[in-house]
Amino acid sequence: MTQCEYQAYLSKHPKRYDKPEPATTPEKDLHTWILKECAQRGWVVFHGSMAHATHRTAGEPDFIILACEGRTILVEVKTRTGKLSSEQIGMAQRASKLGHTIHLVRTVREFLDVANNM
Repeated sequence: MTQCEYQAYLSKHPKRYDKPEPATTPEKDLHTWILKECAQRGWVVFHGSMAHATHRTAGEPDFIILACEGRTILVEVKTRTGKLSSEQIGMAQRASKLGHTIHLVRTVREFLDVANNM
C-alpha cells in the first residue's frame, strides 16, 4: 500500500481512541503527537522548536506539512483556551487572500479531521 493509498484508507477509517481526550492537553503534547503522526504517514514537516527562540517569520504557523499528492497543510496549534496573537491573525488573513488556510487545531481529533479531509 502506498502512502497515498494509506491516506485514502485513513480518511474512510479514522483512528479510534480507547479513552476520550483529556479536557486540557498541553500544547507541547499536541506538537509531539502531530510530529509522530506525520512521521508515521511519511510526510515532511517544517516545525520550529518550542523551547528556543527561532528565526521564523512573525505569525508563521507551528507546522508546515508536505503531505502526499502535492498537498500542503498549514497548522497552528493552541490549547483549548489558547488565543492567537495579532501576528498569527494577520498571517492567517494574508494566507487566506492567497488561497491558503492556516488550520487552528486544539485537539488530536481536530488535527486528524484536517489531515484526513484535505
